[in-house]
Amino acid sequence: MRATCAVTLLITSVEERAKRMGTAGLTRALQQGVPLIEVVVRLRPGADFAAATDRINALADDFDLDRGDGHGDPALRMGTATREALDRLLGWRLVRVPLERYDEAGGVWTTWPDAFRWQETNDPRLDRFPLAGLIESIEITQPGAYDAGQAG
Repeated sequence: MRATCAVTLLITSVEERAKRMGTAGLTRALQQGVPLIEVVVRLRPGADFAAATDRINALADDFDLDRGDGHGDPALRMGTATREALDRLLGWRLVRVPLERYDEAGGVWTTWPDAFRWQETNDPRLDRFPLAGLIESIEITQPGAYDAGQAG
């Protein structure tokens, strides 16, 4: 009986945490001018996509997936995260690097002096993720809507 109560309590607290978690960490990052990372997540086939989204969102207030289907695909979710959230949850490290551009006058590739993009230093560790069986893949988009190109 005690184990059953603990399991029920765990399920209830994950569901309630998803409702309460919100996005306070993302809001703080925006207020501080920290560049955020937009991600595209493909959930595993056969998962309850709405429940999986809630469980993932319950993990942190600086990682948030939209509940709606991405591009009409029920398994796709668009989301926003801090660099720290992706490192903490997935062991995925990203750094800011200058944005490249082609200088037509000189015929050479250079970089913009004041515009940056994200670069991966390793692949995300989906097996390390606290809910490993829910995510099939995760990618970053460039540039994101909450990324003004600052050095961050």
